[in-house]
Amino acid sequence: MRAYLADLRNMEDKTINLQYPTMGYGTSLVPHVLMMCAVLLLGKRLYITVHEYSQLGWKGKMALNLLFLFAKDVVFTTSFELECARKHNPWMRKGQVVKIRSNIPAASCKPMGERHWDVGYFGYIRPLKGLEEFVDVAGQLQQAGKRVYVMGQVQPEFESFHRPLLQLLKQKGITYFGNCTQDEVAQQLSDTKIMYLPYPDGLSERRGSFLAAVVNGAAVISREGAFTSRQQREKFSLVNPDQACAQISGWLDDQEWLDEQQRRSLSYAAESVPTSWEQIVDEYMHIMR
Repeated sequence: MRAYLADLRNMEDKTINLQYPTMGYGTSLVPHVLMMCAVLLLGKRLYITVHEYSQLGWKGKMALNLLFLFAKDVVFTTSFELECARKHNPWMRKGQVVKIRSNIPAASCKPMGERHWDVGYFGYIRPLKGLEEFVDVAGQLQQAGKRVYVMGQVQPEFESFHRPLLQLLKQKGITYFGNCTQDEVAQQLSDTKIMYLPYPDGLSERRGSFLAAVVNGAAVISREGAFTSRQQREKFSLVNPDQACAQISGWLDDQEWLDEQQRRSLSYAAESVPTSWEQIVDEYMHIMR
């Protein structure tokens, strides 16, 4: 704590933006206490960016609720998370929404009729990402002659998960793309008709792989969950995994449906996804001014 406070004291900038939570914090209260000291002892202006308030346990919510009192303003990345925080803090008048974007850029958008791959999945190869459901459906589509792939990075801490899963992909003849650059990912997504992303907790605005798919004009199929926004329910096809194979097969043969879904993805991207990180920075600067 003393070392952190000394660092903050030596910084001329009076504004602090705390990104919360991160995996590095664990269950530590040091970030909370440090920010309180920075405000009370050093006269810093505190802004908090809260990414997943709804996922915090009651202890985490209680600690963050206390920290809200010391913040000039609080930024949430989705309207759902802002509403959830206000529900637990009826007194709170603070709160802005600044949406995130994917690190994957938008490639040149191909029409659906020119795209090579039928169905794809993109995301980290780890548990709780819906990969088991995808592989089950993808295996059936592969047998029916569809071009299917999985793309994503493996993480050493989840080796016990990704080793058997990659072996299963090989057995089923499903193509795997790993360790691609951001531009390579964008090119692949812009060459894919349907991205099937069966997140266990449903489609939400905070899913980076979903954002990468829509900015590259792919049709998105997922499942509904507590975090799915009204706009997402209106624009995208949300299906149960046990019905997904039959429905995807039918949609792949319907060019009109594919073209309409591409328009919906690009429309969602234009309306709801910041065009650049610079735009997000500008929104933060506007709030802090």
